[in-house]
Amino acid sequence: MSTFESKWISDTEDFRALQHEWNELLRSSTCNTLFMTWEWLFTWWQHLAERRKLAILTIRQDGRLMAIAPMTIKPPDLRRMVPFSVMEIMGTGNVGSDYLSLIVRNGAETSFMPAITAALFKRNYAMEISATERSSRVMAMAMLGLNDLGCRTGQQAQCLCPYIDLREQTWESYMKKTHQSGKSRFDKKLRRLEKEYSLRFEQTQLESERGQNLATLIELHLQRWNGKGGSNAFDSQALRDFHQTFSAIALHNNWLRLFIMWLDDKPAAAVYGFFYNHVFYYYQAGFDPQFSQYSVGYLAIGLTVQNALIEDAIEYDLLRGEEEYKNAWATSARELLRLNIFPPTAKGRLCQRYLALRKRTKELIVEHAPDSIRERVFAQA
Repeated sequence: MSTFESKWISDTEDFRALQHEWNELLRSSTCNTLFMTWEWLFTWWQHLAERRKLAILTIRQDGRLMAIAPMTIKPPDLRRMVPFSVMEIMGTGNVGSDYLSLIVRNGAETSFMPAITAALFKRNYAMEISATERSSRVMAMAMLGLNDLGCRTGQQAQCLCPYIDLREQTWESYMKKTHQSGKSRFDKKLRRLEKEYSLRFEQTQLESERGQNLATLIELHLQRWNGKGGSNAFDSQALRDFHQTFSAIALHNNWLRLFIMWLDDKPAAAVYGFFYNHVFYYYQAGFDPQFSQYSVGYLAIGLTVQNALIEDAIEYDLLRGEEEYKNAWATSARELLRLNIFPPTAKGRLCQRYLALRKRTKELIVEHAPDSIRERVFAQA
């Protein structure tokens, strides 16, 4: 007779030991994205967890790992108007983890989701789960299960993730369908640039060049945004340390796609992305404004789309953000949600009132705030 074993992991070394089992389970799940890999989340835990405590739920059947709830417990944070501890999903914050989810072996959701929701319910925490995909069946089942146990649940739209569907596409067919002037406009801009400069568009291949190329990307990103209110993508040492660590791991695993555009040996643009499970993730980019007349940012994206097609990617994911340039490239978009769960207790009701007040306060702040402030407010949500 099969036996289920549920276990809460609160020790970093126990988390470390899960690496191979975690990734094997992830590959057999419906949420196999870069941001749910053990490597991304363990690196997040090392550099960006702040004062959180680990609360990873594992469920096994006859010793085999079948499900993971990758949670943490965040202590009270008066800066965010949250005067109580909450349970959050790992990867939360302005690092930009998208498609966060519980991990359950595909086909076993009906068997194991009740055990997950029961275990989460017993912890008696309010839960905030951000950046989860609206179409996620696993997360819908989790919300329904917790609601059935008496929790009050709610959701709100968080952002869109534009993407390019590359299946059965060529560069020519994609450009013809998506861009009004098609491939000719791109080629014209590229020829102009090549006529005036010696152009190299190089992918980072060696560990010896990774650190410097990442620093170049960060500098170009800051130059890109300094005149537009700034960016919080790399605005702390902890974030920069995270990317130094993870980019090295990604290069080792052949996930890293860090490109630098050189014009006469001067860095003009850069794209920092990843290639995982047949998807190219466009994570961050930057360019030197002195070359903006040549559309170097536009050309850099196009060249990485070409590279993704060469690698037989099925998708080019532009990730969260509704910037005009992303929508111009995208063929579709996914919606991410923030989920809120409150236990059926006096504490749960108090938590719900506080979070409703915080939400309303943010709405009032951002109603008249500049875009740069609005982005920072929502990045910390």
